[in-house]
Amino acid sequence: MKLLSIKALESVLFKGGNERLVRELRKQRTWTLVENPKTHHEGVCLLVRLLLRSGLITPEIIQSLLPWVNSPSENHRVTSTAFLAQLMSDPMLREKKFLKPVLHILEEKSHDRNSIVRQMAVRGLGNLVYGVPEKLKKHKKFLMVILIRALSDPFSSEVIGESMKAVAKVLKELKEKDIGSSFRDLTQEIRTYFDNEDDALRLWSFVLFGILARLTKRKWKGYFAEQVRQSWVTLLLHLQDPNPRVSVECRATFHLCVPFLGLKRLQTAVNEHLDGTAELKPEELQVDICRHLAKENAELLENLYKNTIMYFFSRWEEIRAVAAKLAGIILEHTDRQRMKWLNLDHLLMSLQFLKKDPSPSVQLVATEVLNDICPGRVLGE
Repeated sequence: MKLLSIKALESVLFKGGNERLVRELRKQRTWTLVENPKTHHEGVCLLVRLLLRSGLITPEIIQSLLPWVNSPSENHRVTSTAFLAQLMSDPMLREKKFLKPVLHILEEKSHDRNSIVRQMAVRGLGNLVYGVPEKLKKHKKFLMVILIRALSDPFSSEVIGESMKAVAKVLKELKEKDIGSSFRDLTQEIRTYFDNEDDALRLWSFVLFGILARLTKRKWKGYFAEQVRQSWVTLLLHLQDPNPRVSVECRATFHLCVPFLGLKRLQTAVNEHLDGTAELKPEELQVDICRHLAKENAELLENLYKNTIMYFFSRWEEIRAVAAKLAGIILEHTDRQRMKWLNLDHLLMSLQFLKKDPSPSVQLVATEVLNDICPGRVLGE
C-alpha cells in the first residue's frame, strides 16, 4: 500500500468522524507495518481488525477485494488474502453469506506459490474458530486436511508455525471423536518438530502434543500411548531445553503424557516434581524416574537409556550435557547385571567423544560421568 493510499484512507476516516480510530491506528503503528513489505500482511490484519471493530467493513468493500486474490501481482494477493484471513474472525462473514466462498478461496490460496499468501490462508482457516464457531464441526475435516498438509510446507517455517497455531485453535474446540483419522497423521507430523532448530516450531509442537494428550480419551488412547512411549525421553530431555519458554511448554506436556506410560507409581513420583509452579529440579526427577523404572519396567528403562545416548549428538550443547548426565544416573541407579542391553564399551567410547566436545560444560559432564563409571581408572590411554 503506497504512502499516497495510506494518506487518502486516513483522510477519509478522519473526515468521516473517526478521529479515535485514526489515533488508534497511529498508536499501534499500523501504517508503518503496512508500508514495510516484510510486515505488510500483519499491518493489513491489524488494519482490518480495527476497521471491523468500528463497523467500517461493508459487503461492498469485501466484494471489491475478492478479485485481487487471483491477481498476477503478488502484492495484491498478499493484501487480499491477509484481509480475508482477518475477516474470518468476524461474525459478519456468516451474516452476509460470505463464509462458503471465502473458505473456498482460502483453500485455493493455501497452495499459492507465495509463502506469505499461504501463511495468511492458513491463519484465516484457523480464525473460523472466532468468526463462526458454530460451523467448526461442519467444516472440521476440510480444515484438518489443509492444516495438516501445511504442517509439512517444504519452503516456509512461517507457514508451518501458522498452521500449528491454527490447529491449536481448532483442536481446543473439538473432542476426540470429532478429529477422526486426522488424529494419526497429526500426531506423527507434530512429533517431527520436537527437535527442530526453530524455537517457535519446537514450542508449538509441544503445545499441540499436550492438547492431543488432553483430548485423548478412548478411541485413540492405545495409539497415543504408543506415541508417548516413542517420545517421552525426548520430552524428558527438553525439560532443560535451551529456550526457557520451550522448556515451560515441554514441562506441561510431559506432565500430561506421563499417565499414558501406564505406571501409577511412576506417575505419582513425577507428579510430586511437576505439580504446582515450584522450580523443577531435573536431576532429582531423573533419579526418581530411574529408580522406579528399575523396579517396575525394565523395558521402559532400556527405552530410556537407548534414546538418551542418541542425544549425545544433539545440536544443542545443553541437551548433550543433560543426556550425558542422565546416562550416568541410569547406570548409578540400576543393577548392571540386569542390563543385558547395556554395551558399556560403546557408552565409554561415546563419553570419550563428548570429552572433546566444543562446549566446556559438556566436556565437564562427560568427564564426571566417566569418573563415576570407572573410578580410579585412566581412560583413553
